[in-house]
Amino acid sequence: MKILVLGNSNIFKRKLYPAISKFKKLELELASRRKISKNMNIHKSYKSYDFAIKTTKAKTVYISLINSEHFKWALKSLNSGKNVIVDKPLTLSLKKTKKLINIASKKKLLLSEAIVFHKHTQFKKMFSKINLKKKTKIFCEFHIPKLEKGNFRNYKKYGGGCFYDMSSYASSIIYLFFKNKKYLLNFKMKKNKSNINESFELKAKSKNIYLEASFSFNSLYKNQILIYNQNKKYFINYAFSPPINKSLKLEIFVENLKKKYHVKCAKQNVFYTYFKEVFNILRKKKYNFFYKEIENIAKIKKKFS
Repeated sequence: MKILVLGNSNIFKRKLYPAISKFKKLELELASRRKISKNMNIHKSYKSYDFAIKTTKAKTVYISLINSEHFKWALKSLNSGKNVIVDKPLTLSLKKTKKLINIASKKKLLLSEAIVFHKHTQFKKMFSKINLKKKTKIFCEFHIPKLEKGNFRNYKKYGGGCFYDMSSYASSIIYLFFKNKKYLLNFKMKKNKSNINESFELKAKSKNIYLEASFSFNSLYKNQILIYNQNKKYFINYAFSPPINKSLKLEIFVENLKKKYHVKCAKQNVFYTYFKEVFNILRKKKYNFFYKEIENIAKIKKKFS
Protein backbone atom coordinates (compact mmCIF):
# COMPACT_ATOMS: atom_id res chain seq x y z
CA MET A 1 0.00 0.00 0.00
CA LYS A 2 1.19 3.52 -0.81
CA ILE A 3 0.26 6.92 0.60
CA LEU A 4 1.23 10.31 -0.83
CA VAL A 5 1.65 13.24 1.56
CA LEU A 6 1.45 16.78 0.19
CA GLY A 7 3.47 19.11 2.42
CA ASN A 8 6.56 18.74 4.55
CA SER A 9 4.89 20.50 7.49
CA ASN A 10 5.85 20.58 11.16
CA ILE A 11 2.94 18.30 12.03
CA PHE A 12 4.12 15.86 9.35
CA LYS A 13 7.61 15.78 10.85
CA ARG A 14 6.51 15.60 14.49
CA LYS A 15 3.45 13.34 14.38
CA LEU A 16 2.49 12.02 10.95
CA TYR A 17 5.86 10.59 9.93
CA PRO A 18 6.40 8.72 13.25
CA ALA A 19 2.87 7.27 12.92
CA ILE A 20 3.13 6.27 9.23
CA SER A 21 6.59 4.76 9.79
CA LYS A 22 5.06 2.15 12.12
CA PHE A 23 3.25 0.53 9.18
CA LYS A 24 6.02 -1.64 7.77
CA LYS A 25 4.22 -2.53 4.53
CA LEU A 26 3.24 1.06 3.78
CA GLU A 27 5.29 2.99 1.22
CA LEU A 28 5.42 6.73 1.92
CA GLU A 29 5.71 9.27 -0.89
CA LEU A 30 6.22 12.97 -0.14
CA ALA A 31 5.64 16.07 -2.28
CA SER A 32 7.55 18.96 -0.74
CA ARG A 33 8.70 22.42 -1.74
CA ARG A 34 11.15 22.26 1.16
CA LYS A 35 14.27 20.16 1.58
CA ILE A 36 13.44 16.66 2.83
CA SER A 37 15.42 15.24 5.73
CA LYS A 38 17.75 12.38 4.78
CA ASN A 39 16.77 10.65 8.02
CA MET A 40 13.27 9.99 6.68
CA ASN A 41 12.46 6.75 4.89
CA ILE A 42 10.71 8.26 1.84
CA HIS A 43 9.98 5.78 -0.97
CA LYS A 44 9.56 8.53 -3.57
CA SER A 45 9.70 12.33 -3.47
CA TYR A 46 8.30 15.12 -5.65
CA LYS A 47 8.83 18.88 -5.83
CA SER A 48 5.48 19.58 -7.53
CA TYR A 49 2.11 18.78 -5.89
CA ASP A 50 0.39 18.68 -9.29
CA PHE A 51 2.95 16.29 -10.78
CA ALA A 52 2.80 14.10 -7.68
CA ILE A 53 -1.01 13.71 -7.87
CA LYS A 54 -0.92 12.99 -11.62
CA THR A 55 1.90 10.42 -11.56
CA THR A 56 1.73 8.67 -8.18
CA LYS A 57 0.41 5.12 -7.95
CA ALA A 58 -0.73 5.82 -4.37
CA LYS A 59 -4.49 5.56 -3.99
CA THR A 60 -4.58 7.81 -0.90
CA VAL A 61 -3.40 11.42 -0.53
CA TYR A 62 -2.82 13.12 2.83
CA ILE A 63 -2.85 16.94 2.63
CA SER A 64 -0.69 18.71 5.20
CA LEU A 65 -0.46 22.24 3.79
CA ILE A 66 -1.43 25.72 5.02
CA ASN A 67 -5.15 26.05 5.76
CA SER A 68 -6.02 28.11 2.69
CA GLU A 69 -4.69 25.38 0.34
CA HIS A 70 -6.62 22.45 1.78
CA PHE A 71 -9.68 22.74 -0.47
CA LYS A 72 -7.72 23.28 -3.70
CA TRP A 73 -5.55 20.18 -3.33
CA ALA A 74 -8.30 18.02 -1.83
CA LEU A 75 -10.45 18.85 -4.87
CA LYS A 76 -7.63 18.02 -7.32
CA SER A 77 -6.89 14.76 -5.51
CA LEU A 78 -10.53 13.63 -5.48
CA ASN A 79 -10.93 14.53 -9.16
CA SER A 80 -7.87 12.37 -9.85
CA GLY A 81 -9.60 9.42 -8.19
CA LYS A 82 -7.64 9.50 -4.92
CA ASN A 83 -8.89 8.89 -1.39
CA VAL A 84 -8.25 12.07 0.59
CA ILE A 85 -7.28 12.81 4.20
CA VAL A 86 -6.80 16.46 5.21
CA ASP A 87 -5.28 18.17 8.24
CA LYS A 88 -7.82 20.25 10.14
CA PRO A 89 -9.53 22.42 9.03
CA LEU A 90 -10.81 20.38 6.08
CA THR A 91 -11.84 23.63 4.32
CA LEU A 92 -12.60 27.21 5.34
CA SER A 93 -16.35 27.04 4.64
CA LEU A 94 -19.36 24.71 4.82
CA LYS A 95 -20.00 25.25 1.09
CA LYS A 96 -16.54 23.97 0.13
CA THR A 97 -16.81 21.07 2.57
CA LYS A 98 -20.13 20.01 1.04
CA LYS A 99 -18.59 20.18 -2.45
CA LEU A 100 -15.80 17.80 -1.43
CA ILE A 101 -18.31 15.43 0.23
CA ASN A 102 -20.46 15.36 -2.93
CA ILE A 103 -17.49 14.54 -5.16
CA ALA A 104 -16.14 11.88 -2.78
CA SER A 105 -19.59 10.31 -2.49
CA LYS A 106 -20.16 10.22 -6.27
CA LYS A 107 -16.73 8.73 -6.90
CA LYS A 108 -16.99 6.37 -3.88
CA LEU A 109 -13.79 7.69 -2.33
CA LEU A 110 -12.70 8.27 1.24
CA LEU A 111 -12.78 11.84 2.56
CA SER A 112 -11.63 12.42 6.12
CA GLU A 113 -10.59 15.37 8.29
CA ALA A 114 -7.72 14.28 10.54
CA ILE A 115 -9.19 15.29 13.90
CA VAL A 116 -7.56 12.75 16.18
CA PHE A 117 -7.48 14.01 19.79
CA HIS A 118 -10.52 11.97 20.88
CA LYS A 119 -8.82 8.76 19.69
CA HIS A 120 -6.63 8.90 22.78
CA THR A 121 -7.19 6.31 25.50
CA GLN A 122 -7.94 9.15 27.96
CA PHE A 123 -11.14 9.96 26.05
CA LYS A 124 -12.17 6.36 25.55
CA LYS A 125 -11.81 5.59 29.25
CA MET A 126 -13.61 8.78 30.24
CA PHE A 127 -16.56 8.06 27.94
CA SER A 128 -16.77 4.52 29.30
CA LYS A 129 -17.26 5.92 32.81
CA ILE A 130 -19.57 8.93 32.45
CA ASN A 131 -23.34 8.88 31.89
CA LEU A 132 -24.48 11.68 29.56
CA LYS A 133 -28.10 11.06 30.50
CA LYS A 134 -27.22 12.54 33.88
CA LYS A 135 -26.40 16.18 34.60
CA THR A 136 -23.00 16.95 33.07
CA LYS A 137 -20.81 20.05 33.01
CA ILE A 138 -17.82 20.32 30.67
CA PHE A 139 -15.12 23.00 30.70
CA CYS A 140 -12.55 23.07 27.87
CA GLU A 141 -9.47 25.27 27.47
CA PHE A 142 -6.95 25.24 24.65
CA HIS A 143 -4.68 28.28 24.78
CA ILE A 144 -1.27 28.71 23.19
CA PRO A 145 1.22 31.62 23.42
CA LYS A 146 1.47 34.25 20.70
CA LEU A 147 2.81 32.79 17.45
CA GLU A 148 6.10 33.81 15.84
CA LYS A 149 5.80 36.61 13.31
CA GLY A 150 6.30 34.47 10.17
CA ASN A 151 3.78 31.77 11.11
CA PHE A 152 1.08 31.45 8.43
CA ARG A 153 -1.59 31.30 11.16
CA ASN A 154 -1.03 35.04 11.70
CA TYR A 155 -2.38 35.86 8.23
CA LYS A 156 -6.02 35.85 7.16
CA LYS A 157 -5.23 35.12 3.48
CA TYR A 158 -3.63 31.83 4.50
CA GLY A 159 -6.60 30.76 6.59
CA GLY A 160 -4.93 31.97 9.75
CA GLY A 161 -6.42 33.02 13.05
CA CYS A 162 -7.54 31.08 16.08
CA PHE A 163 -11.02 30.37 14.69
CA TYR A 164 -9.95 28.58 11.49
CA ASP A 165 -7.18 26.70 13.26
CA MET A 166 -9.04 25.61 16.41
CA SER A 167 -12.73 25.61 15.55
CA SER A 168 -12.45 21.98 14.39
CA TYR A 169 -11.65 21.08 18.00
CA ALA A 170 -14.60 23.12 19.29
CA SER A 171 -17.12 21.70 16.81
CA SER A 172 -15.82 18.15 17.41
CA ILE A 173 -16.28 18.52 21.17
CA ILE A 174 -19.87 19.67 20.66
CA TYR A 175 -20.44 16.77 18.24
CA LEU A 176 -19.04 14.25 20.75
CA PHE A 177 -21.08 15.43 23.75
CA PHE A 178 -24.29 16.69 22.09
CA LYS A 179 -24.71 14.09 19.34
CA ASN A 180 -28.41 13.73 18.41
CA LYS A 181 -29.39 16.29 21.09
CA LYS A 182 -30.97 19.71 20.69
CA TYR A 183 -28.86 22.47 22.22
CA LEU A 184 -28.53 26.24 22.46
CA LEU A 185 -25.25 27.84 21.44
CA ASN A 186 -23.61 31.15 22.33
CA PHE A 187 -20.40 32.23 20.63
CA LYS A 188 -17.98 35.17 21.06
CA MET A 189 -14.97 36.04 18.95
CA LYS A 190 -12.14 38.48 19.69
CA LYS A 191 -10.02 40.06 16.93
CA ASN A 192 -6.77 41.99 17.13
CA LYS A 193 -5.82 45.24 15.37
CA SER A 194 -4.89 43.30 12.22
CA ASN A 195 -8.43 41.90 12.08
CA ILE A 196 -7.14 38.41 12.86
CA ASN A 197 -9.24 36.36 15.24
CA GLU A 198 -6.96 35.55 18.19
CA SER A 199 -9.48 33.94 20.56
CA PHE A 200 -13.05 32.68 20.81
CA GLU A 201 -15.38 31.39 23.49
CA LEU A 202 -18.53 29.32 23.28
CA LYS A 203 -21.26 27.96 25.51
CA ALA A 204 -23.58 25.10 24.58
CA LYS A 205 -26.52 23.87 26.63
CA SER A 206 -29.02 21.02 26.29
CA LYS A 207 -31.52 19.61 28.77
CA ASN A 208 -28.85 18.03 30.99
CA ILE A 209 -25.47 18.98 29.46
CA TYR A 210 -23.65 22.30 29.79
CA LEU A 211 -20.39 22.99 27.94
CA GLU A 212 -18.13 26.01 28.18
CA ALA A 213 -14.98 26.30 26.06
CA SER A 214 -12.30 28.87 25.25
CA PHE A 215 -9.57 28.83 22.61
CA SER A 216 -6.76 31.35 22.20
CA PHE A 217 -3.61 32.15 20.21
CA ASN A 218 -2.38 34.71 22.73
CA SER A 219 -2.36 33.26 26.27
CA LEU A 220 -0.40 31.09 28.64
CA TYR A 221 -0.44 27.46 27.52
CA LYS A 222 -3.49 25.45 28.60
CA ASN A 223 -4.74 22.24 27.01
CA GLN A 224 -7.34 20.55 29.21
CA ILE A 225 -10.90 19.37 29.70
CA LEU A 226 -12.72 19.16 33.03
CA ILE A 227 -15.97 17.17 33.31
CA TYR A 228 -18.41 16.97 36.21
CA ASN A 229 -20.70 13.94 36.08
CA GLN A 230 -22.48 11.94 38.84
CA ASN A 231 -20.52 13.39 41.78
CA LYS A 232 -17.23 12.78 40.00
CA LYS A 233 -14.78 15.15 38.38
CA TYR A 234 -12.73 13.98 35.37
CA PHE A 235 -9.62 15.86 34.31
CA ILE A 236 -7.99 15.32 30.90
CA ASN A 237 -4.62 17.04 30.41
CA TYR A 238 -3.07 17.61 26.97
CA ALA A 239 -6.61 17.00 25.74
CA PHE A 240 -6.48 18.47 22.22
CA SER A 241 -2.85 17.74 21.39
CA PRO A 242 -1.65 14.68 23.32
CA PRO A 243 2.15 14.17 23.15
CA ILE A 244 3.39 10.99 21.47
CA ASN A 245 6.27 10.33 23.86
CA LYS A 246 4.56 10.72 27.22
CA SER A 247 2.22 8.46 29.19
CA LEU A 248 -0.81 10.36 30.49
CA LYS A 249 -3.26 9.91 33.36
CA LEU A 250 -7.01 10.40 33.42
CA GLU A 251 -7.57 12.05 36.80
CA ILE A 252 -10.81 11.22 38.63
CA PHE A 253 -11.96 12.91 41.82
CA VAL A 254 -14.88 11.41 43.79
CA GLU A 255 -16.45 14.46 45.44
CA ASN A 256 -18.55 12.87 48.21
CA LEU A 257 -15.63 10.67 49.35
CA LYS A 258 -13.02 13.37 48.75
CA LYS A 259 -10.92 10.75 47.02
CA LYS A 260 -8.71 11.14 43.94
CA TYR A 261 -7.34 8.40 41.72
CA HIS A 262 -5.73 8.06 38.30
CA VAL A 263 -6.31 5.81 35.32
CA LYS A 264 -2.98 5.31 33.56
CA CYS A 265 -2.81 5.67 29.78
CA ALA A 266 0.28 4.36 27.97
CA LYS A 267 2.28 6.42 25.48
CA GLN A 268 0.22 6.78 22.32
CA ASN A 269 0.56 8.40 18.91
CA VAL A 270 -3.10 9.20 18.21
CA PHE A 271 -2.29 9.60 14.51
CA TYR A 272 -1.21 5.95 14.45
CA THR A 273 -4.52 4.98 16.08
CA TYR A 274 -6.35 7.13 13.53
CA PHE A 275 -4.48 5.65 10.55
CA LYS A 276 -5.22 2.10 11.73
CA GLU A 277 -8.93 2.95 11.68
CA VAL A 278 -8.71 4.69 8.30
CA PHE A 279 -6.78 1.84 6.64
CA ASN A 280 -9.37 -0.61 7.94
CA ILE A 281 -12.15 1.54 6.44
CA LEU A 282 -10.24 1.72 3.13
CA ARG A 283 -10.15 -2.08 2.98
CA LYS A 284 -13.92 -2.28 3.58
CA LYS A 285 -14.69 0.71 1.29
CA LYS A 286 -17.51 1.93 3.52
CA TYR A 287 -17.19 5.71 3.74
CA ASN A 288 -20.71 6.95 4.56
CA PHE A 289 -19.92 7.44 8.26
CA PHE A 290 -17.05 9.77 7.37
CA TYR A 291 -19.24 11.87 5.04
CA LYS A 292 -21.94 12.26 7.72
CA GLU A 293 -19.46 13.06 10.49
CA ILE A 294 -17.63 15.66 8.39
CA GLU A 295 -20.86 17.38 7.37
CA ASN A 296 -22.27 17.38 10.93
CA ILE A 297 -19.06 18.90 12.31
CA ALA A 298 -18.97 21.48 9.48
CA LYS A 299 -22.60 22.45 10.21
CA ILE A 300 -21.75 22.99 13.88
CA LYS A 301 -18.81 25.17 12.86
CA LYS A 302 -21.12 27.17 10.57
CA LYS A 303 -23.23 28.11 13.62
CA PHE A 304 -20.19 29.87 15.08
CA SER A 305 -19.56 32.13 12.10
